[in-house]
Amino acid sequence: MPRKAKPLAPAKVRLVQVARKRLDLDEDTYRLVLMRTAGVASARDLSSDGFRRVMDEFGRLGFQSDSNRRNFGDRPGFATTGQVAAIRRQWHLYSEGTGTEAQLGKWLERTFKVSALRFLPEDEARKALIALKQMVARGTPVEDI
Repeated sequence: MPRKAKPLAPAKVRLVQVARKRLDLDEDTYRLVLMRTAGVASARDLSSDGFRRVMDEFGRLGFQSDSNRRNFGDRPGFATTGQVAAIRRQWHLYSEGTGTEAQLGKWLERTFKVSALRFLPEDEARKALIALKQMVARGTPVEDI
């Protein structure tokens, strides 16, 4: 008798949902991707192999997981964890999901004279967040950066 596949870990199911939301897939398109790539109608029914195939397809569609981004921890004088997350969130909104960490670093270098987010002082992080919020509100094109 064949063994039933082990259910997918809840964190992986959530990652599929995050990717779906970031890619702005409607219900029908999402179900089509699941069925075409893994032969299932729900993320809960994915096998490990199916999960990998679905995430590969989401990657081809432009999804980039931020799970490998480092949390810089509590570093007195530098941007707090909350500021780092908020800056990345605003950068994501500003770049319409296409901006990379390297592009963010180039903007920080030009604007605040630091080469990467991890080197941003706390007071400059406040300014960077305000500037990004204004850029999002104005809809300044990414090419202008």
